[in-house]
Amino acid sequence: MADHAKAYQDPGTPEDISRRAFLARASIFTGTIVGLGLAVPLVASLVPKSELVDANKGFDPLNKDQFAELERTLDKPVKIFFNKLVTDGYYKTNNEYYVWGLKLGPDDLDKLRSERPDLFGPQAQSALDFEVGALGFVMWSPLCPHLNCKYDWNDSLGGFLCPCHGSEFSKFGQHKKNAQGKFIGPAPRGLDPLPFREQSGMAEVEWVKYSANTPNIIRVSYW
Repeated sequence: MADHAKAYQDPGTPEDISRRAFLARASIFTGTIVGLGLAVPLVASLVPKSELVDANKGFDPLNKDQFAELERTLDKPVKIFFNKLVTDGYYKTNNEYYVWGLKLGPDDLDKLRSERPDLFGPQAQSALDFEVGALGFVMWSPLCPHLNCKYDWNDSLGGFLCPCHGSEFSKFGQHKKNAQGKFIGPAPRGLDPLPFREQSGMAEVEWVKYSANTPNIIRVSYW
């Protein structure tokens, strides 16, 4: 029995040791190659293809009755619903979305520019290829720029309030501050505007999703 035990402890000749080391390294190398071969297509599958991202690009008409309400309202924004045909991979569904629309009074465009200079500077033009405040209206994405929660209008605050983490915004989309000059809530920027136009007598909006939790306005997709 002692001889058998010693046999298991015998490391073998230098040739045996070299052979085992080579086989171990070869196994590790092969495993690494196989792992990379599986990981690359997996990671690639997580990155949305440009044709899928752009599949939902385009304007959609607003509900006429709600847009008529928007035209009558000056003191606060109005929630406007519209339907959009969305392509998700190989499936198409007709989904209902909404935006916040604000009619700009005679001095409101100047107030908008004053409160939101970030939407009119050179840096903004790289991300916003449309005119903010076109036709006397501004459309806000309903997604909070913090983590894309859906905020709502709060009459008592006279502004927008995100229920998830308490960020507050003015009707011009400005991230509001408290009496101590600190921002209310963790939003990294003000509300994001959406492209808006008139086409053949119809008011149309383009649904754009922007990157969350970053101070920069970056387009992610169109739905």
